Amino acid sequence: MRVVSLLLAFVSIFAVTLLYYTQNPFLEAFEAKTYDLRFKTMRGALVPNPDIAIIAIDDKSVTELGRFPWTRTEYARLIKKLSDAGAKVVLFDAFFPEHESAKADQAFAAAAKKAGNVVLATSFDFDPAFNITGRIGSIPEIENSVNGVGHINFFPENDGVNRRSLLLIEDTGKFTPSLGLRGAMAALGEKEFVPGAFDVALGERHIPVSGDYVMWVNFTGPPGIYPRFSFADVAKGRVDPALLKNKILFVGATALGVYDMRVTPFHGNTPGVEVHATIADNIISGRYIRHTGLEAVIDILFIFVLGVITYFLTTRLRLYVALPVTLAFIAGYVLLSYEFFLQGHWISMVYPPIAAFTALMVGGSFRFLVLERSARKMRAMFSSYLSDKLVARLEKDPEAAKLGGDTKEVTVLFTDIRSFTSYSEGHTPQEVVARLNEYLGEMVRVVEKFDGTVDKFIGDGIMVYWGAPLAQPDHAELALSCIRAMNEKMNELRARWKNEGVEPFFIRGGLQSGDVVAGNIGFAGKKMEYTVIGDTVNQASRLESTAKFYGISFLVGETTYERTSAICRYRELDRMRVVGKQMPVRIYEPAGFSAGMDEAMVEQFNAALALYRERKWREAAERFAAISQRLPEDKPCKIYIERCEYFAANPPAEDWDGVFNRDEK
Repeated sequence: MRVVSLLLAFVSIFAVTLLYYTQNPFLEAFEAKTYDLRFKTMRGALVPNPDIAIIAIDDKSVTELGRFPWTRTEYARLIKKLSDAGAKVVLFDAFFPEHESAKADQAFAAAAKKAGNVVLATSFDFDPAFNITGRIGSIPEIENSVNGVGHINFFPENDGVNRRSLLLIEDTGKFTPSLGLRGAMAALGEKEFVPGAFDVALGERHIPVSGDYVMWVNFTGPPGIYPRFSFADVAKGRVDPALLKNKILFVGATALGVYDMRVTPFHGNTPGVEVHATIADNIISGRYIRHTGLEAVIDILFIFVLGVITYFLTTRLRLYVALPVTLAFIAGYVLLSYEFFLQGHWISMVYPPIAAFTALMVGGSFRFLVLERSARKMRAMFSSYLSDKLVARLEKDPEAAKLGGDTKEVTVLFTDIRSFTSYSEGHTPQEVVARLNEYLGEMVRVVEKFDGTVDKFIGDGIMVYWGAPLAQPDHAELALSCIRAMNEKMNELRARWKNEGVEPFFIRGGLQSGDVVAGNIGFAGKKMEYTVIGDTVNQASRLESTAKFYGISFLVGETTYERTSAICRYRELDRMRVVGKQMPVRIYEPAGFSAGMDEAMVEQFNAALALYRERKWREAAERFAAISQRLPEDKPCKIYIERCEYFAANPPAEDWDGVFNRDEK
């Protein structure tokens, strides 16, 4: 037994090492979160470079100077004030790609040229293969008048958090530095940079980067860590020039309404201009985070060491003693990795502890897993229960338990609780489970009332279908009636919870009709499940998630709409092309689910939508704005107002079909 345990322990260490080298997506995501944890929870904020400050396009400036964007004469006035104050460099997290007027453009260019220390932003466009397809910058009259440009491209991780910065972008043999690198160059008095294999040299300084010039950002602190001066205050001379003298000044948006917020380890709404300032601060102060080959060697070493130590514990101690000792070793290692982080080295907080825990469980509890074989059989027996309707069918036709299936026309419903993760985090597990069980119980009763089949619970979500296993010609009507009853029941539940002092929640859902494959799926004699699969199921699921984008409760697919339009008034929301589908589909909201969206308002919305599809942008925007004024919470109106404004300024191609391409599932 000990030989087997030893073998399994070393196999587990090898498996974790293999996961490390192959960069398992789940574990890499967890590792990234520990990177964030080290900043926000463990280390906290650092003292920022006192020579860096932000000229903030903030709410105060918007109030004083009017709706953003402003005329370029305001920027010219700002540049003059900063130049007179003796600012070292002024870096705009903005570019000016279109002409405003000859007077305004010339005023900006003249002010920038006279100052001699202005840097503007530029942005590159990339295709999915990360090949550059274009660049957006300022008009030549302005770009040729400034001291340089710096790119402002961000490349967040898969979870949306910005942790790295691309210091250099190479286009046709020419390197464009980032805005943050430009700021550091100005601060250090360096005119040139030298790209290396794994560093970027600024004089005697060497910035550690990966082979593609990516630098891990050592975030200084939360939003507001750098001094901010309101754009309006500076432009109007209300800031003491001494506070701006010899400063590295980044000009950018901090107002939420300007929509230049980035997710960082410290905060979900960090102004992008502060990220650029942080990059400059890292380079000036030399506070880097290194994640190179040396750190990888250290990771592998600790994976092996912790795994071997844990195995040694499992051979000497009983499991209930070895477990806390192993946890103590893991805690010690976490503290050690944090100390490495403080010294500028990112070593894994995930893989070595996983190696230890895996070795403990696989090596030390092998005998327990063997002894539980009979218990696993018992659990498997209980996990294969069948619904009442399916049991009744199998009693009549035992052969139906064999693998197989047939095509059924059904209506599928997916529901989900809005922001359930946030709700769960704000309540105890007992409260969450109690509230979830109460909600699911009420919804199941509603579904059963309308002859639906609850296929499965997916966390806080529910999958329901009509039309299988028994045919139901009116499956679409039953489903529509069911979601109305669900909505009414949720209103009752929220009223009850409010009276009980319990925080209520809301649900959303997606409904689609069509053909599916229905049948018993699984392993005959072991685990069987009657379910439905196919494109209709996928569409219903995507409609449920898309309802969040439009800010409504229930979305109905085109096929369900066609089968129920005679008994229900609908608001057509969009023509959409979902992920994995080439043909667009129309999506609808049943009348009565959005507050105030009665039949008259539906008619007005449909009329505005018709103008939008006729490319009458301004007329359509006015119609949507009128609706939005009466129904300020109606998100579809806001979406279309934004689209109309965008298309008015950037007309689509002549063959534009009015289809919205949704990139998320």
